[in-house]
Amino acid sequence: MQRVVQAREGLISLVDGRVLGYAEYGPADGWPILYFHGTPGSRKERHPNMALALSAGARVVVVERPGYGISSPKPGRKLIEWPRDVSAVADALGIDRFAVLGVSGGGPHALACAHALRERVFAGAVVSSLAPVDRPGGMEGLSSLVRLGL
Repeated sequence: MQRVVQAREGLISLVDGRVLGYAEYGPADGWPILYFHGTPGSRKERHPNMALALSAGARVVVVERPGYGISSPKPGRKLIEWPRDVSAVADALGIDRFAVLGVSGGGPHALACAHALRERVFAGAVVSSLAPVDRPGGMEGLSSLVRLGL
């Protein structure tokens, strides 16, 4: 029988006046994993059996990107600015080092953090994520419906 896992939700205030929403699962002293949701998505996105991650000792923090859920938008933002926001979230939650996990549209955000925050990110994973489609051959083999969506 699957255990119901309740999230602790909140807002992190950033220095530029924006806020980012988050949902946190697991013990405060667990292995921290910052999870970046897909597109579209929000802090409500999580593994359907979160108890599995928690039984492994994880502390999972689902961080909303700007403009999703209860997070403030940031018009014109660049992907490489995301690690600054993530650092602020980690600092506010008392997390020094952490793993990053990006699913679908969250994948590039996890990679940006792994690149820019090497001293803080001890592991990273990308699941079912996007690849650059603007490169030669980037849309090769895709159906016309998928091409239209991209």
